[in-house]
Amino acid sequence: MRTDGLGRPLVPGYNVDVVDIAAGLREAQAAGYDTELALQVAWYALWRHQRGEEDGAQRTWLSEYPRDLASWYRILAAATAQGVLEAQERAEAFDALKGED
Repeated sequence: MRTDGLGRPLVPGYNVDVVDIAAGLREAQAAGYDTELALQVAWYALWRHQRGEEDGAQRTWLSEYPRDLASWYRILAAATAQGVLEAQERAEAFDALKGED
């Protein structure tokens, strides 16, 4: 069985990637996608990616003009990097608590 970096089983469509949607939305704003519609589409695309629907997430982002693939990768990279960082911090905190017993 495949597992993620924290040892949890990977379940397609449920927990394939750790994504911090708020970080992705901040990156979308920094990239100039700051309209309500653009942020809503970014949120939905990140949510789909988080559930394991990578292709659908990318299509969602690219479905509206003038969005491009490079901006999607920029937003996704920020969201996944922050998500992984937070997951690692939680795992380290949990390990530290286990060590106190």
